[in-house]
Amino acid sequence: MDAMSLPANRHCSIARTLAVLGQKWNLLLLREAFLGRTRFAEFQRIGIPNATLGQRLNDLVDAGLMERVTYQEEGERSREEYVLTEAGRDVLPVLAALSAWGDRHRPQETGQGVVYAAADDERPVHLEFRDEQGELVDPDAVTIIRGPAYHAALAAAAADRSAGRDRGAGHAS
Repeated sequence: MDAMSLPANRHCSIARTLAVLGQKWNLLLLREAFLGRTRFAEFQRIGIPNATLGQRLNDLVDAGLMERVTYQEEGERSREEYVLTEAGRDVLPVLAALSAWGDRHRPQETGQGVVYAAADDERPVHLEFRDEQGELVDPDAVTIIRGPAYHAALAAAAADRSAGRDRGAGHAS
């Protein structure tokens, strides 16, 4: 059985997100895109093999996180660059959360590799939990609970099992 077909995974936004972002190269390519890199040759600087780089960029385009945009420098042939889409830009808090965890639990002696800052004046910024009214919630007071899609899937699965038993009971001799 495919583990992703289980209700706990199929109806989990984390599992669906990992299907797109779960490859280390995808996250590193997105980091580079946020740092202003758009061209194949610029992405090569992270040490990814060319064949893998091409596939990962295609995957990010197919997933809607990047789009190809044609450009041409004077006297050169046209080429494609890779630009973040809205969905790609929405990954920024994910990268910030991973960076914060790494800075806290896997720190470097030389300090942070990247700093998240306000674009207008480069003052450092950080992630936090807020409730629906905008009030700050301490991370120690936050828990994960199952959402409505998970409960609906369980109810549908139970109804399917019940209907199967009912059909099976009608065929008994």
